[in-house]
Amino acid sequence: MLVALTLTGCGAPDDEAARPAPLVAPMPLDHLAALPVGAGAVGPDDRVRARGSSLVVDGRVVDLAPMRVDEVAAVIGGVFFRNGTELWFTDLDRARGTGYMHVQSLVASPDGRRLAFLDLEHGPKDRHGTPLAMAVVYDATAGKPLLASYAGMGDPAKDDLADLYEHGEPRVVRFDADTLLVHGATGQDYRIPLDGGAPQKVPAT
Repeated sequence: MLVALTLTGCGAPDDEAARPAPLVAPMPLDHLAALPVGAGAVGPDDRVRARGSSLVVDGRVVDLAPMRVDEVAAVIGGVFFRNGTELWFTDLDRARGTGYMHVQSLVASPDGRRLAFLDLEHGPKDRHGTPLAMAVVYDATAGKPLLASYAGMGDPAKDDLADLYEHGEPRVVRFDADTLLVHGATGQDYRIPLDGGAPQKVPAT
């Protein structure tokens, strides 16, 4: 079993003047690390669930101790899972660290070709040192980042982000055709085009 690797290149400058506009400006994709990919006998059509330190894949039990499996997202060739706040990947034969140490809300696309999650580690920080959350999308078959967006995650220059996230509970909702639906920390939902277009607020119903 491989240990988690350092996520090189990720992060944002602490200099206030260098911070991007938080609602629409994406993080440069070349700052995001590649993710592991696999060729395991698993995919989005399989029934995958967590059971303590194990994955259960269509009845097959995969022991991942000493790690816990707190959340899963099955993609083509493997399963991404959250161990506490860390993001890991397994092709069912071995587990590999991704270098992402603080994530939540793992979601795979219906075809298993894309993975989305909230990165709570590498955005610009507010005055209390809390990073701005960003929704990140990867091509799960190539391990390459496709999108990173701060839409709906607050303003690090004005907000207490820890308080905002505790009460607002931001999350990735689902993939919807060529967009990602995200529930923002401010209570507003956004559709984020996967082609890099501007995020759109979802009208309240």
